[in-house]
Amino acid sequence: MPLPIPGSLTPTKVTTFRECAFAFRLAVIEKVPQPSNIWTMRGSIAHRVLDRLYYDVPKGQRYENVAREIFESVYQSYITQEPFSSLIEPMTKESINTYKESIWTMVAADFYMEDPNKVEVIGTEIMLETEIDGVKLRGIIDRLDLNDDGSLTVVDYKTGRMPSAIKEQEKLMGVHFYAYLCESVLGSRPRSVQLLYLKEKTTIESHPTERSTRALKIKAGAIWKAVVYACENDDFRPRPSHLCGYCHYSLICPANNLYTERENARPSAAGTHLTH
Repeated sequence: MPLPIPGSLTPTKVTTFRECAFAFRLAVIEKVPQPSNIWTMRGSIAHRVLDRLYYDVPKGQRYENVAREIFESVYQSYITQEPFSSLIEPMTKESINTYKESIWTMVAADFYMEDPNKVEVIGTEIMLETEIDGVKLRGIIDRLDLNDDGSLTVVDYKTGRMPSAIKEQEKLMGVHFYAYLCESVLGSRPRSVQLLYLKEKTTIESHPTERSTRALKIKAGAIWKAVVYACENDDFRPRPSHLCGYCHYSLICPANNLYTERENARPSAAGTHLTH
């Protein structure tokens, strides 16, 4: 039976579909909620603190002590609300303190990687939307900066581990996704897009070009065709990999069932097409 086709593509949806079509079906088509955990919450808190630091605090006043005050405020607001309050309830006081400082360490890493007082911020958490050949593209930019020469820089905070050399190319597709959104909606191709890996204090920078924009259009079109095909044919087979150990849906995945036919554990034709 055909399944409903999603209304748009986002960098997250693209990544999910490329990694596992079955997870894409559950998350995007059936909207099965993913349980929160302390690690996703850690990323959410760090993002929120940096959002407030760059949006609420004027340039020239963004210092570590100011960021720490914002961090304490944001952290306190999280621990008094669900689901975060329930997640840390079984933890020991020592574990909570260690966990809390691990979040602050990522926030503080931004001061090591750049000087916040030299950054001219246009906006944070900016939602942009456009279309390519009838396909709606959406994305939320963590931070958009204005450079001295009038050009733009897109900044995307990453709170997880840096990808391998192979996976880095997949991450850069998301980079060019954001670049195209800026070019299409704002009329200006960003001079650069930066991925700030706060945990490793490392920045990966890419410079979008007309060629990379064309490549993004081709890839987005191919992914959309694969998604439509999968929906029309209800073909969302799981794609087992090392990522399965981190998947929220592993307990209900047919690839995790010992009695599932081996054929069901193979990637779908759509998923295979996207690896090239």
